[in-house]
Amino acid sequence: MATKIVCESKILLTLNNYALWLLPMKAKLHKAKSLTIVTRIHTCPDPEMDKENTKLYVKLNEDDYAKIVQHHNQEILAYVSSTLPKTNKFNSYKLWQLLKQKYAGNNLTSRTTSLKKYLAIEYDLFLSFIPLVQLANQKISLSQLALYNQVKIILMLDKLPQEFHSFKTNISMNFETVPFEQVLKKLEDFAAQNQLHEIKKSLTPLEATMYTQSSNPKIICPHCKQGFQACSHCFKSGHTKDNCFQKHPNKRAPNLVASLSKQHAFHLT
Repeated sequence: MATKIVCESKILLTLNNYALWLLPMKAKLHKAKSLTIVTRIHTCPDPEMDKENTKLYVKLNEDDYAKIVQHHNQEILAYVSSTLPKTNKFNSYKLWQLLKQKYAGNNLTSRTTSLKKYLAIEYDLFLSFIPLVQLANQKISLSQLALYNQVKIILMLDKLPQEFHSFKTNISMNFETVPFEQVLKKLEDFAAQNQLHEIKKSLTPLEATMYTQSSNPKIICPHCKQGFQACSHCFKSGHTKDNCFQKHPNKRAPNLVASLSKQHAFHLT
């Protein structure tokens, strides 16, 4: 006789996975016919008027509390034990609200924080880009920030390396009707088809300018947009770092001081 083994894997609540944890947790409580207790759709009956249902409510309430606590990691357990008042022990509704307020976030502060995290996504390899975007988008959803899909798509496309130019062009033509999650799926497929997962993030214009000034003596004038050779030590035109009189005063020729002072004028002004 065959033996059927059912393995149940638990998703423990951590500091960063509230949305992922919430869905299966709601399903467990719904299956136990007690989800309405933690959400306060049903409240405790009057014990004087309905003793049987009051007794049942108390039992389900305490059972829900136990189920929720069993799906916490050590950090969450420490937070709950130090924060939840003793009078609310085994009160599943109070525990549910505590977790929601702490990790879901629906106030101005959490919305501001979630938006800042989305705008400040940093990555080295494209391989880590999509998971970072998904996590930041999850925080935006939890904070209930009204950020339209079009805005999220535009901000996301702006962070892609140059190798994704054709993808950005195609998406930009009809992104008004494409859901954000579908754009991410298309982006993942595009990267896989073109073997771009190991592509490094492109330097921003500011980073490129700083790198150019520090390692390459050829820089760009911000006014005329012309490239010219300049000293990477003093950033003046007409010489390089190796023969810069400011860096090497001993190389200065006394009879050329007057003429060279004019040549050293900033081209950037």
